[in-house]
Amino acid sequence: MKRKFKYGGAKLSAAYEMTFVVIIFFFSVQPTAAKTIHKPKDVFGISQFYQTKPGSREWNSAHWNNGVDRTIKYSPDLYDPTDWTEDHSERTNGFHIDGKGVMNMSGGSPRFHINSMRSAKVPAQKFLNTEFTAYYRRIGTSGPDYGGMIVGARSGPLGHSSDGGNDCDATTYYCRFRHDGKWDFEKELKHPTSDYWSGSGFHTQDLLWKRNSLPQNRWIGMKYLIYNIENDTKVKMEVYIDSVSNGNPVNGGTWVKVGEVTDQGNWPVQSSAIIGCSYSDPKTIILDGHGTFLLRTDGDQAEYKMVSIREIDVNSPTSSYKDCNVKSGRTACFDQMNIRTITQ
Repeated sequence: MKRKFKYGGAKLSAAYEMTFVVIIFFFSVQPTAAKTIHKPKDVFGISQFYQTKPGSREWNSAHWNNGVDRTIKYSPDLYDPTDWTEDHSERTNGFHIDGKGVMNMSGGSPRFHINSMRSAKVPAQKFLNTEFTAYYRRIGTSGPDYGGMIVGARSGPLGHSSDGGNDCDATTYYCRFRHDGKWDFEKELKHPTSDYWSGSGFHTQDLLWKRNSLPQNRWIGMKYLIYNIENDTKVKMEVYIDSVSNGNPVNGGTWVKVGEVTDQGNWPVQSSAIIGCSYSDPKTIILDGHGTFLLRTDGDQAEYKMVSIREIDVNSPTSSYKDCNVKSGRTACFDQMNIRTITQ
């Protein structure tokens, strides 16, 4: 289209005619896809807080769900693909595995061991920096206060008055959701002497269920992290609880941080020197250990399912862990009042 324009009142001649071309641009804006945050899950679909250490082997209880109903008593589990299952109980009715994923322990003092130093089926590895996850259900109300969901790490398989063993090899950090409704971490060097620590400090046991005892017939999840820090000079322990999903951890479970403790050499297990061991300091930090995890209770029956133990890369926390822990050191998932008010 041609048009004549006036400039300063004078009409422009044809030589100055200007041709304007109007071009309309249409921009197509594509919606931005939401960024997918990868939250790794274990074999049971439960959130992992740390990446698995490359080259390590995981132990889990998937073989409890193989359709074979069985009881193991003072013998290995023939269906354990790692052959790491051991029974080191003092008094037990055996460990009944229903073939549907649940293991029941009963008797006076059942002790279920996962000994990663066994090498009959797979190469041995020493569990050290680990993430333990399991769901537990209490059956009965007659057990002593110190029983419950008791999980020990870095233990020696023969260090707890076992035949042919050495009590100096006990070397265990326990995480405990106790029958009496309290929680703590317990440290043992030479069996059987130990002492405990919770959120309120040394030799304290904080309430977990307000003033109620540990509920029965209800699935409770525990996630127990234990790992060396500061160039292998200290040991940090953290514990989380899933008291909501009742053993059906949709979307990875609902994990609430209960507390944490760091052993920096100020945690004695007794008031005097330890006799007869390669160590004598009652404040000795268990920086190495002997590679065994143990599940135990006393008195009441206990059921476990969806158990996993992984050696972790301590430099690779997942987004699930970060969701529960912020840089300030305070915890976004910590809701002590909520878990304390849960009742039976």
